[in-house]
Amino acid sequence: MEFDEAGWIKGQAPCNRYSAQQKAPYPWFEVGPTMATKMACPDLAAESAFFTALSAMTLSEVGNTTLILSNDAGRTMVFKSE
Repeated sequence: MEFDEAGWIKGQAPCNRYSAQQKAPYPWFEVGPTMATKMACPDLAAESAFFTALSAMTLSEVGNTTLILSNDAGRTMVFKSE
């Protein structure tokens, strides 16, 4: 996942590339409506679960090459740069 200077996030979901506006200041995390490409996807359930989880995240933590998103329910998403 990438964060740009204009307040947008961009990344790759299981099948499609996406972007959304990051609406809260760091370390808080709140995404606006997500836009994604419409590529054919063999696992639409995974794609849907990814976007559902992403929209539920409320806190971000950055360390070296890792981004950890989390929420009050104890859910996390971990992104590592390549």
